[in-house]
Amino acid sequence: MSLQSSRFDSRLFPAPVALSLWHEQISVLFESRPRKSVEDGFFAFVDAYLVGDVAVGFMRSGAQLFDRSRRKIGRDGMDGYILQFYSHGTSEDRQGRHVARPGDFYILDMAQPISTSVTDHAHLNLIVPRRMLAPLLKAPDECHERVLPAGLPMVALLRDTMASYFQNLKEMSVDNSRAVLRPLLDLAAVAISGQADEERVGSLNMALSASIRRHVEANLLDPNLDAEGVAAAFGVSRRSLYRMFEPTGGFIHYVQERRLRRAHAALRAVETRHVPVATIAEEHGFSNPENFSRAFRRLFGMTPREVRGLALALAHGPHAEETDSAWSHWIGRIGR
Repeated sequence: MSLQSSRFDSRLFPAPVALSLWHEQISVLFESRPRKSVEDGFFAFVDAYLVGDVAVGFMRSGAQLFDRSRRKIGRDGMDGYILQFYSHGTSEDRQGRHVARPGDFYILDMAQPISTSVTDHAHLNLIVPRRMLAPLLKAPDECHERVLPAGLPMVALLRDTMASYFQNLKEMSVDNSRAVLRPLLDLAAVAISGQADEERVGSLNMALSASIRRHVEANLLDPNLDAEGVAAAFGVSRRSLYRMFEPTGGFIHYVQERRLRRAHAALRAVETRHVPVATIAEEHGFSNPENFSRAFRRLFGMTPREVRGLALALAHGPHAEETDSAWSHWIGRIGR
């Protein structure tokens, strides 16, 4: 059994069709505005594999503007990270604060707005659900638009490992590709958190922190989940536990946000479309529907009913019949 793979090349289509097809493909992640027409040389090429819940791909295309607005974040509900290595060209946020050059390690958080300008470029990507990478990080919500220099030893090691992994996926079995993926994510986490250590006083026990986050995720909907119980289960003091979660706004804030993201997924799911919003709120730890609605809107910029309405409209839209084999379909499922 081989991995699912998908390839897109805009140059295989007539000019009037190519750009429209590209917009359909990339819109799962970004709103895109090419900086030149197909007639003037714009093209886009993607070669991708699906390894479990992680998309691994190589992209080469002409210069573009990419945006991921709060409204789009609220609409698609994707919750994960994009890990990139540019081999050609550059990416720069349009405020001029973050520039990724060839060899740099560039991290994007899909739950936060993105507004970038890229030159003609080529890059290797991992698109990873938050639930798989965040438990390995010391500050999982502080990684957005981080650029780690190409010359850092851990960045160089990760870059070479990712490139080798992608090059060999075509010949790898499903089991082997998944077995190698976990150490690759561990390596990515070390590269990210190793840089974070230089910016903070003291350090966290990464292995313990990762275990606690996995425990929280596994017991997220348990009404008895609290800091005291988690601290006791892992033999740490409540003060130590609170310190671990300070970068994410505190333990209570972290649990509430994870519950809200689970509720967001439930509101968009076909199988729960008839479940009342108040019931979903209660199932996710909010006994007061008004408090749920306020917290939900603060996080996503939309009310629970608006998110459900958009999901229903999209489900009946013209592209609802997209096949599962398209790379854009896989990415659209990541983090949901």
